[in-house]
Amino acid sequence: MKKYIIALSVALAALFGATAVAQDAPNAGDPIVVGSKQFTEQIVLGHVILEALKDAGYEVEDRTNLGGTAVNRDALEAGEIDVYPNYNGTAISNWYRDIPWAQEAIGEGTSGDAYASFATVASYDAALFDLIWLRPAPANNTYALAVTRQWSEENGITTLPEFAEYVNNGGEVVLSTGDEFAQRPDGLPAFERTYGFDLTEDQLIIIAGATPAQTEQALFEGANGVNVAMAYGTDGALLAYDFVVLEDPDGAQPVFQPTPVFRGETIRAYPEIAGILNPIFATFDNPTLQGLNASVEVDGLSPQLAAQTYLIDNGFIE
Repeated sequence: MKKYIIALSVALAALFGATAVAQDAPNAGDPIVVGSKQFTEQIVLGHVILEALKDAGYEVEDRTNLGGTAVNRDALEAGEIDVYPNYNGTAISNWYRDIPWAQEAIGEGTSGDAYASFATVASYDAALFDLIWLRPAPANNTYALAVTRQWSEENGITTLPEFAEYVNNGGEVVLSTGDEFAQRPDGLPAFERTYGFDLTEDQLIIIAGATPAQTEQALFEGANGVNVAMAYGTDGALLAYDFVVLEDPDGAQPVFQPTPVFRGETIRAYPEIAGILNPIFATFDNPTLQGLNASVEVDGLSPQLAAQTYLIDNGFIE
């Protein structure tokens, strides 16, 4: 109980932007290790954290592009990294959806409620794993299915119920997807379960470790007959390619708000970090992240330069 109270208190302090100054900052000889997943937005947000902390005088170590969800989570719990940007939808679907005593708190529809899902994962992670979620960004980087505008207009399909009807009536579908999206319960299975369709193995082009940039490039090129692609709601390529994101009216997807998640030990040592990062992540709405992601995927900036430019242009770093 004592651990729960302490961890939850730290989580609340972090959420509301604690600004106390750590006695031993900067952290000479004890770098803050920043991880991230392998897709563009994650790497950019990892560099946002790196650049903001470096500007504030901290020693940092770059472990961005570390691996998938499980790799980053395991590394965080093991203390191999100190922080990585995670999503409340990812946590609620992968760690708390099937825990019996969490069902009542999560509740039917809670995963689609941004506040409720964040409160659930933040409180449980603090109490059980001493992991502290800072303030979430307002953006929602949900999983999505994207098609070309031409295909959408030719088939009269703009929503997932219409897509499901097309599939069930024998329509030709080849989906370009990463292996994680194809398998995760909050990925393709959630769409199939909610809208009552089922794609066979022959209808999937699964690219191991694929990012949306890769799956959307396959859609743009029409390679191997691909006419649907895994996408994220904040992808820059959606604007660049003028793709249509199929609407999800029944809420198959939980809310995915990007949030820095720290080891409790790190935040307790340097509580002022919350005051550095919270105002930055508060500016990340969907159009902002789409623009940041497009600067990398379309304009060719490195994730580090994209992060630096954004932080400088918005007055967060010198």
